[in-house]
Amino acid sequence: DALPAWQLIGAGLLVGFGTRLGSGCTSGHGVCGMARGSKRSLLAVLVFMACAMLTTFLIRHGGRPA
Repeated sequence: DALPAWQLIGAGLLVGFGTRLGSGCTSGHGVCGMARGSKRSLLAVLVFMACAMLTTFLIRHGGRPA
């Protein structure tokens, strides 16, 4: 099933905002930043992963506890 256009646009805007807010993209922090031992990149990756897990839970369960 394809997502509605408004969801795709919203997701793209959120990714752009997060990239700007996090001073880099997820792969930049995850690959390069983590490889050089950056504490900021470690924190950024932890936040990215937590948000991804929360988003997945909310989409799959509609915000209801399992």
